[in-house]
Amino acid sequence: MKNNDFDFIASAFEEENIKAPESLSAENVIKKFDSKNVNNIVKIKSNKRGLRVAVAAVACFAVVITSLTAGSRTFKRKVIETDNPAVTEIQELDGIVRFESYDEVRKTLKDMMPKDNYNGFGVFKNFEKGAELAATEEAADGALTNSASFGKTNTQVASVDEADIIKTDGKYIYYLSDGDDTEIRIYSADNGNTKLVSTLKAPKKDDSLFDEMYLSGDKLVTIGYCRNNGENPKTFVNIYSIKNAEKPELLSEYTQSGSYSTSRLYDGCVYVISNQYCYQYKKDCIPYVCCGDVEEQLPVENICAVEGSTRPSYAVIGAVSLDGKSKKQDTKAILGVSENVYCNEKNLYLAGTEYNENYYTDGGKTQLIKYSFNKTKVELKASATVKGTVNDQFSLDEKDGNLRIATTARDWDNGKDKNYLFILDENLNKISEVTGFARGEHIEAVRYIGDTAYVITFEQTDPLFIINLSDPKKPEITGEVKIDGFSSSLTPVDENTLLGIGYSTKENEFGGIQTNGLKFVLFDISNKNNPKVLSEKELDDCESPVQSDHKALCINRDKGYFAVPFYNYGDDGADNSIAVIRANNGKLETTELDCGKTDYIERCTYIGDYLYAVCNESGEVLSFNVK
Repeated sequence: MKNNDFDFIASAFEEENIKAPESLSAENVIKKFDSKNVNNIVKIKSNKRGLRVAVAAVACFAVVITSLTAGSRTFKRKVIETDNPAVTEIQELDGIVRFESYDEVRKTLKDMMPKDNYNGFGVFKNFEKGAELAATEEAADGALTNSASFGKTNTQVASVDEADIIKTDGKYIYYLSDGDDTEIRIYSADNGNTKLVSTLKAPKKDDSLFDEMYLSGDKLVTIGYCRNNGENPKTFVNIYSIKNAEKPELLSEYTQSGSYSTSRLYDGCVYVISNQYCYQYKKDCIPYVCCGDVEEQLPVENICAVEGSTRPSYAVIGAVSLDGKSKKQDTKAILGVSENVYCNEKNLYLAGTEYNENYYTDGGKTQLIKYSFNKTKVELKASATVKGTVNDQFSLDEKDGNLRIATTARDWDNGKDKNYLFILDENLNKISEVTGFARGEHIEAVRYIGDTAYVITFEQTDPLFIINLSDPKKPEITGEVKIDGFSSSLTPVDENTLLGIGYSTKENEFGGIQTNGLKFVLFDISNKNNPKVLSEKELDDCESPVQSDHKALCINRDKGYFAVPFYNYGDDGADNSIAVIRANNGKLETTELDCGKTDYIERCTYIGDYLYAVCNESGEVLSFNVK
């Protein structure tokens, strides 16, 4: 994090005549982060698509911390402590606050607001959006089932699709370009030859931008957000017919309040999650939907809160049917959570960091909310709080009704972080835990495969831990192996090997560790008690979007390769390439496909023998014959 990042946030505060506390000055925040653990590595996306989210996240984090220091609140938490204080359980739905009127909702929000700066609901209004490997793993690992003749998005759960910026149906490639005005470009593709056949512009209404999309049969589902000149951001889901891909036809429109966070597609329904930060709003901060031209507030019975929540923001969960018949009764909102989402075929979990006055002393906590769903019926089932914070969506997984979640409790004063893996039952009551492993390190990657968890932690080396979860009451670490650098994602190659993709590292002039490039590691996991490193490859002075986004990994099971775009940031300018990785007889083999000095490449996909990459701004499509 650089000083000019804080200058930008400070200027935004000044424009609103808001004085941030001295504790949030550039010097103090950098000191808070950097002095506690000089070996911590901050990874920042370099592309514009990530910058929109990053700026909003930093700004919102600053606002949350400001709200904690600005004044006291009257919204108190009632909890039932377990024997082990690492987990705070909330029995059934006792930890959920229900409302009988909108006035109750407004009062709760007002109590959450910073008292010194409170001014209706428009306090901070200009922050923008920022075998074992068989049926069990089929549900837990999308990579293992991707065997079609064209590329599919690399998902966490095989049967649950995730939105992305590139999709293909084997005949056309759909690509969402980034920029001030986003658009979806549709290309025909035939044996490496491509042609732009149509362009779909983001709706002009409310200054809208596309963010991600789905393909489902003959429908294209676009998801984006409306900037509304910085006021009242909202998320839209537009469904198009692509029976004629050269002339997409708009079928239905749906809008819900809040900035787009993430979504999932399952069984003909899109479950879209937006974050409605109430300090952004000038008007009444009641969640709303629009299934046509009229905005309607959610029924008050569809709004609730996590008891004791410290942040005035909603997670809004909309269930959008691809038949275009969604309505406000299908949408739910809850105050207090939503940073990471795990979703399988039955349940959707929201996980959010609990920012409170004890954040820097207790290592942080994660709020969990569980929803079940069936088509557009979404029902709140349980809530809980666990010690520590999650790394990303892969930190969570459900098997046999039990939720497994891995967290890190940060030790800001001494750098002695603690790691946990909890197993919770269907009501989110704790069954068991693994605690205290890799003391002084933090979790960088997690992958659950059947009854086994594979966890990467990092400080100066990259330990891979194998945790046996076959007995939910007695999970145990069975093996570990270390390697330089660290993996930020783990993907099964087969039942015996695991591919780690992440960062190579080197020691800097101050004796600390810094990232140095892109790294691939092949782990032997055939013996759960004695994992081994079979092979590794490093690409120095290189970065790839796959290091921070699992959807940038293209997996072709038919041809037996993995492909990732990357660029070399050497002195002579950025050269874009695609790395094609194969695992043969325990060895990694990499082939670099040179894309030249094109503009940024974020994704690649394949159809048959051809691998395609779309240049983000120019729209040029590159193709390579990869057999």
